[in-house]
Amino acid sequence: MLEGITAGFILSLTLFPGTVWLAKVGVVGNKRQVIAVGSAFWASQLFWLIVAIPGLMMMCAHLQFIRGGMHLFAAFVLVYMSFKFFRAKQVTILDDVETLPKASVLVRSAFNQSIAMPMRLPAAMAVLLATGVYINHLPSWSIVPSVAFGAFIGVTLWWGQLTLIAMFFAKRVPQLITIKSLNKICPFCAGLCLFLALISVILGF
Repeated sequence: MLEGITAGFILSLTLFPGTVWLAKVGVVGNKRQVIAVGSAFWASQLFWLIVAIPGLMMMCAHLQFIRGGMHLFAAFVLVYMSFKFFRAKQVTILDDVETLPKASVLVRSAFNQSIAMPMRLPAAMAVLLATGVYINHLPSWSIVPSVAFGAFIGVTLWWGQLTLIAMFFAKRVPQLITIKSLNKICPFCAGLCLFLALISVILGF
């Protein structure tokens, strides 16, 4: 379960455009709109993990002979993500959205855009491999529910606390402070992805 919590939290953390959009909705929108956007991102990241967890389990169970290759690919994905974080543009403004559509439209658009983002499934599998979930535990269907429940907790921890912050503090905290906090996420994620890539290689060999 601990590996699932870790993977869920890290995968959600790396959805930086979603975090920025939620902050913007918190600044210019109402609480219902914030909940809609936060729920959409929560559901999208949980979806990818629910797909990745059993898929990776079956790969680890039946493709042991390419275990090293899987870990190398995971490291490549994580290094690529780190590169993208290093090159990400800094947030400069939060109130550049004049009007927002109703909550039902926001939840659909946020979910569809986050699902359509490239590399989310490989990223989910890479993060799971870096946690060593199927090294610490025998890859079998019996472990899938606990890992999935852990992922549910991890995703909920990130998007739950972020949604609450956007609801109650986005309009109260000066935008410069919020922008500074947001701009610290990319360098942190870049370093974290490099560290996870190293862990993945070590675990694979």
